[in-house]
Amino acid sequence: MTQAGFVALVGTPNAGKSTLLNRLVGHPLAAITPKPQTTRFAIPGILTQPERQFIFMDTPGWISSPRNAWHRILNQQTLATLRKADVLVWVIALSQEPNPPPPEFASLLQRSSALISAYTHADLFPPPQQAIRLQKWKDILRPYPYRSLIDSSLSQPIEPLLEAIAALLPSSPFLYPPDELTTLPVRFFVAEIIRRALYENLREELPYSSEAEIVSFKEEAERIYIHANLWVEKLSQKPIVIGKDGDMIKRIGTQARKDIAAWLQKPIYLELYVKVAPKWRQSRTFLRTLGYRNP
Repeated sequence: MTQAGFVALVGTPNAGKSTLLNRLVGHPLAAITPKPQTTRFAIPGILTQPERQFIFMDTPGWISSPRNAWHRILNQQTLATLRKADVLVWVIALSQEPNPPPPEFASLLQRSSALISAYTHADLFPPPQQAIRLQKWKDILRPYPYRSLIDSSLSQPIEPLLEAIAALLPSSPFLYPPDELTTLPVRFFVAEIIRRALYENLREELPYSSEAEIVSFKEEAERIYIHANLWVEKLSQKPIVIGKDGDMIKRIGTQARKDIAAWLQKPIYLELYVKVAPKWRQSRTFLRTLGYRNP
């Protein structure tokens, strides 16, 4: 009998969930930057082996004090993913100060019969410091019924975590075709790549008030033509994204175009337009146009 199920990766911003998703499925699905809150949607990644199928869900990092409609939607996405998952993987970073999970999903963790904890960033510390930091996290984890605590740092193989998850997957026919990698369309990941370029080139708070929207995506025999809007919240932010003599938007566009071409294995024509939507993170109507919806 085959196994198949949904596996939610949950934790705080910058705990390493997106890196973990990419390692688990063997493909760079989730955008990764050093800045927290890079993940803005629940991103599915599918790994199919001969007798089992994992549907991993990378979730937005939990925002303890949501300040706008956007933050609340991100938290709702995380809770909805937790509720439908067959296996929960609580991702903790040894580089972060140990804190209990927020009450909103602590009860879900406590009730889970298939909970695993994976820790990351252990390779940033010498063994004595690793042991001290890990013990602090073990104290936090004690009230929760986790089955395994696994080092999933970049220096460690991913197979032990996969095997621990597989032991908890339900018996089930495969839920998706064996060659399917994700359920999201190509346009979604193109927007992710553009947004990653925004994050990596813009400083401080500006990336968090910016968003990428794919306006058109046209694939022809020799090239793919993409037009995208870069939304910001304030008129004063627009010249920052454009840069002096257009230098910044050229840099963002060049990086994004190269990354999209490498991912799709085809030449890319990319046009970017910077537009202003005042307080877009407060507007549920505008958030829906960008793909953000209440679960």
